[in-house]
Amino acid sequence: MPLDYLQPIVITMKKNILVFPEFFFLAFSLYWLLENLAASGHVNYFAITAALLFLFQIFFQKRIVGLAVGIVVAIFSLFMLLAVCSEFNDFPVGSADGLDFLITGAGVFIFSFFTASAMVYKYAKAKPALKMPYTT
Repeated sequence: MPLDYLQPIVITMKKNILVFPEFFFLAFSLYWLLENLAASGHVNYFAITAALLFLFQIFFQKRIVGLAVGIVVAIFSLFMLLAVCSEFNDFPVGSADGLDFLITGAGVFIFSFFTASAMVYKYAKAKPALKMPYTT
């Protein structure tokens, strides 16, 4: 085929796309940590834990951890989407600030939900690392 030279590039891109959810949530965790540190001077240990968890997942690609984290983040994203909708009702009707808040918040958490869902799909589709004895 005339495009055989592109095969290694396509494989590399596919591998990079498959770890995008972990990198996205790692960046989100680091942003959360730095934002809390800059705003109040306090260290957010939960953000550090989340960043370390996603860093661990990037390097070791554990199936059970990926499924669990993906499900928890997807549920949390839906919860936060409902929280954004609830907070939007506190703004005056027709407020530009309220609309900006709704569009930005909903966009972030909908994207986060779909990214977490992609993470769940990736690890649900993955084969277990070890084959159990006496199984076919």
